[in-house]
Amino acid sequence: MNINIEEIIVRVKIIDQKKLKAIISLDFGDFIVKGFRVMDSEYENPKGDKLWLTPPSYVGMGKYHPIFYMPNKDLWKHLEVKVWGEYYKQKN
Repeated sequence: MNINIEEIIVRVKIIDQKKLKAIISLDFGDFIVKGFRVMDSEYENPKGDKLWLTPPSYVGMGKYHPIFYMPNKDLWKHLEVKVWGEYYKQKN
């Protein structure tokens, strides 16, 4: 399956609770992945804010297990740029 990052629709719901800042869903056309979270972080994101984008996961046997995973790190970085862009557009 080839993924064109430009065709993915990013939906952002600003939450702004303690550590949770937003919930994000990605619409790939044939399927939607919900549950991405923007959280407070100790480290800076590419925009220079101390926020972290985390994919959806579940806890089992005391560990977090990812539900969404992209083995192609370059593709993930491109997707992250798109998500951050939409997050900041919605926040402002």
